[in-house]
Amino acid sequence: MKRIIGSWLVAATFVFAVASTAAAQVVQGSGVGGTLRVTVLDQTEAALIIAQVTVLDAMGVAREAVVDERGVAVFQGLTPGVYQVQASAESFRPIALPVTVRQGENRTTLRLAVASIEQTVVVQDLSAADRRDNGFTTTLTQDEIDSLPDDPDEMADELARMAGPGAQIFVDGFRGGRLPPKDQIQQIRFHTNSFSAEYHEAGMIRVEVITKPGMGGWRGSSNFGFRDESLNARNAFADEKGPEQMRRYMVNFSGPIAKGKTGLSLSFDGNSSYDSRTIVAQSPAGGAFNSLAIAPTDAINFSARVEHLIGGSAQLRAEYSRRQNQRSNLGVGDFDLPERAYGTDMNTDTFRLRTTNVIGKKVFSEFRAEFNSSTNANESGSLEPTIRVNEAFTAGGAGQLGERTARELEIAQNFDFTIGRKHSMRAGVQFEAGWWNSNQQTNAFGTYTFTSLAAYQAGLPATYTIRTGDPVVDYTQVKAGWYLQDDFRPSRTLQISLGLRQEIQTQVDSRFNLAPRAAFTWNATKKTTVRGGYGIFYDWYDSNLLEQTIRVDGTHQIDVVIQNPAFPVVDGGAGTRLPASLIRSANLNQPIIHQASVGVERPLTSWADVRADYMWTRGYNTLRSLNVNAPIDGVRPDATVGNISEIQSSGKRASDRATMALNMRYAPRRMFAMVMYQLGSQRNYADSALSLPSDSNNPDLDWGPSAQDVRHRLFVNLNSPIGNGVRMSIGLQGSSALPYNITTGFDANGDTVFNDRAAGVERNSARGAAQWTANVRLNKSIGLGGPRAGGAGFPGGMPMPPPPSGGVAAQRGPGGGGPGGGGDGGGPQIMIMEGGAQKYRLDLYVNLQNAFNRVNYNAFVGNQLSQFFGTATSAGAPRRVEIGASFGF
Repeated sequence: MKRIIGSWLVAATFVFAVASTAAAQVVQGSGVGGTLRVTVLDQTEAALIIAQVTVLDAMGVAREAVVDERGVAVFQGLTPGVYQVQASAESFRPIALPVTVRQGENRTTLRLAVASIEQTVVVQDLSAADRRDNGFTTTLTQDEIDSLPDDPDEMADELARMAGPGAQIFVDGFRGGRLPPKDQIQQIRFHTNSFSAEYHEAGMIRVEVITKPGMGGWRGSSNFGFRDESLNARNAFADEKGPEQMRRYMVNFSGPIAKGKTGLSLSFDGNSSYDSRTIVAQSPAGGAFNSLAIAPTDAINFSARVEHLIGGSAQLRAEYSRRQNQRSNLGVGDFDLPERAYGTDMNTDTFRLRTTNVIGKKVFSEFRAEFNSSTNANESGSLEPTIRVNEAFTAGGAGQLGERTARELEIAQNFDFTIGRKHSMRAGVQFEAGWWNSNQQTNAFGTYTFTSLAAYQAGLPATYTIRTGDPVVDYTQVKAGWYLQDDFRPSRTLQISLGLRQEIQTQVDSRFNLAPRAAFTWNATKKTTVRGGYGIFYDWYDSNLLEQTIRVDGTHQIDVVIQNPAFPVVDGGAGTRLPASLIRSANLNQPIIHQASVGVERPLTSWADVRADYMWTRGYNTLRSLNVNAPIDGVRPDATVGNISEIQSSGKRASDRATMALNMRYAPRRMFAMVMYQLGSQRNYADSALSLPSDSNNPDLDWGPSAQDVRHRLFVNLNSPIGNGVRMSIGLQGSSALPYNITTGFDANGDTVFNDRAAGVERNSARGAAQWTANVRLNKSIGLGGPRAGGAGFPGGMPMPPPPSGGVAAQRGPGGGGPGGGGDGGGPQIMIMEGGAQKYRLDLYVNLQNAFNRVNYNAFVGNQLSQFFGTATSAGAPRRVEIGASFGF
């Protein structure tokens, strides 16, 4: 009954919020007047967050606003006519110009210069799309950022879900790493369909996170979150609620060391938690084995960042971060019994340096360097050999131990300059190098594999395998790329980008990997923008693959394989022992990806716009493994060797994706909504470079759906105030079923891999179950300590911390697009002063994950010999409730 009542309460809240949004939109649609959005940038194209903007009408009546953290000030309800727009900031030249405001939305961008830099002014209309890569851009508003999870790791997962498959996250231009605290994030942008020659990655979705500079007044926050099983629901595969607890804490602050010149940002956070994982298996005796396993995690993270302005046209940013993460009782769950547990201890130190400066009057320079030093140690809880009864149970030790140390360096240098008045050029180089040392071992204690429970009970294993030899390996890898791109406008309504990139790396034979790119943005009408492009991209040969070919090369280590061995003790005279098996790579070419897209975006009203696009992707020379010494009619081609898993660049993949997105943002009520639907298809030969086909002598039979082939995806987000200072965010995510493979459970072809399929059965031909989940966050903000001088308040009385009083944002380029693409803001935001913000802010929140307690079945079994065939053996997390608070100043 409680579960039903809780679900109805959440549903009622959702319906109420949707109705409120619709009502507000109807009211807004009846308004009159014009809206003027003013973006203020410095000479490096960064948001000038210390600027003030004044708008004077023909009668000399002035309206003033302070720009937000994206450098944007918005004035609404302006009578159409000519206005004088003025912008000023300390240490910069003030600027003023006339702007004609028409009915609807109008935009202008002002670029302020210091004394030695030439001043430029650019006026944009609503349909202008001044993005270098001609891709679609969506920028999250501050309220949408506030609604994200407070834990940086959970926030990264949420952003990845919002972005879709294949998305990559960049922080201040650096790929990967941990997200900064939410309070230190200035902007989050989603770039789609990018064909810039600057990028190595194929144009899926780039999630760009821009941090706030610490040069204004001192600000900071601390937050705490708690969750345990008392408020959670029971997992569908558990007889009772499993023990679970999460205690998360974070402290961060930032401010000037030398005001207006040097800023400091510090952050410290930790997470001590444990959760329960379900074990659904058969017992060795043949009965059911249902249990729970507790998996603890302890993590501590620290980061320090310094920004320093050099003169009037250069900036330096240096950052250090350390991550420590200890996890235990891993490897237990589903078919893996408790003795399979192992633990990991990971430590990562990261140093990042970024400098920007203006050379002369026309050249902008950006330099980035990153160095990572990491250690990952594994230790098994048991030293016993593994006993694997396929899709029934897995017992014994995990067979994992040892340590891997990595040192990785990445350097990038980019230059922006102009040729003539029409050509905006960008050129750069990228260099990456890595050094690895590892003594990690897998399958160190051996593995018995049985095809069925009946075979186990009869003591008849199909194979025994063990990896022996010296596991110590040292190796290096180097990658490099350089590019040139030209952006120009042959006409007022058309922008074209042409670029060329070249990449090389060690361990790959091909040396001339040219990657041409082309893209366009066409303002077909005043309200309709068409974007498209085509490009060639290359994939890197990953260091983990290289490590496997060095480790199991027949010299360092070998795989020992015995077919039909004795059990439980391996008898040297029983079974058929194969000669040494190994892993190697063929003469590799760099995998190549051809990608093209076309899309259209159009505003429906002043508060809503729609986007539709199609992306076509084809990959060639993709990496896959073949057993080149697999038996042919029972005889191996080379009798002196066992299995030879050879990594080849002979695969391919294909992907098609159509997207439809609707964005709605009603700023006066601070209501935001987004609906996105994707129809997609992904096919390939193998889901990983080390996956072996069902028949290595006829590997093309494995062409079929990817393991991540989700045909339908739906994402809905609603963010709205619901009264009394409470804000609600609802995220609904749904996807159609993932595929899984149907196998016979036998090794009929003698290649010692149990993935054979019956004749006529295609790879990944079965489908599991659709996935649906709804996450709800309620946040109550309370202003404390009286008004802060110079602060800004949101309409409706909800306090907002004021923009910093000094400094220059580190992000180069325009402030990103509004909903659905191009432009210079993050969605309409009223910044006209209506009273002061409070000095301190207390936020209380409740976060419900899987609020409706939907059972999302996964881990479907395709082994026809298993009693679980065709069914799921696990489910996603049930409803979880987290409560917490944050205090900001």
